[in-house]
Amino acid sequence: MAIGLDDIKKLSTGKKLLIGLGLFLLLGYFYWFYLFQPAFEKKVKLGEDLENINRQIVTRQQVANKIEQHKKEIARLEEALQIILAKLPEQKEIPRLLTSVSEAGRDAGLDFVLFEPKAPVSKDFYAEIPVRITVEGKYNDIAVFFDSVANLPRIANITDVEIKKGGKDTEKDILKADCSMKIYMFLEEANEKPDEKKK
Repeated sequence: MAIGLDDIKKLSTGKKLLIGLGLFLLLGYFYWFYLFQPAFEKKVKLGEDLENINRQIVTRQQVANKIEQHKKEIARLEEALQIILAKLPEQKEIPRLLTSVSEAGRDAGLDFVLFEPKAPVSKDFYAEIPVRITVEGKYNDIAVFFDSVANLPRIANITDVEIKKGGKDTEKDILKADCSMKIYMFLEEANEKPDEKKK
């Protein structure tokens, strides 16, 4: 049996309110289930996606900043390498460098007892040339000699220094210094390309 509008008008006010409330709740349910909930879930998902994108942007920005730092570090290292290479003599310069070392000793007032260059030891792009040196002279003169070697325009290091009193026939303040010196030489072949070697 169908209920018409006249039937509803005849109902009491309380029943009309209950029917109105029921219709309101039914409409609210359909609105929530079919309209609001999907839109809300979509909004939540879009918010999560936005957070993920923002996190990715921050992470990639940090990576980009590190790339710039690494580029600057590489440029600094390349510059330092060029400075070091400029201080590494080539093979043809070694005799002149050895002469400079011996002249520095004589200028400091030392007598050379031993000056013995040994065979070069090859490394990556350079070689170490060990030199055994024994000099006699006053303490201050030995210090001046070591300082002169340290200030040479090319890389040369003095190691294994042993200072003792001079021989019996020498004056009291004369000392004998035994040391090793390493001269670093640039290996041109290490930087040549294979095609250049064939030529």
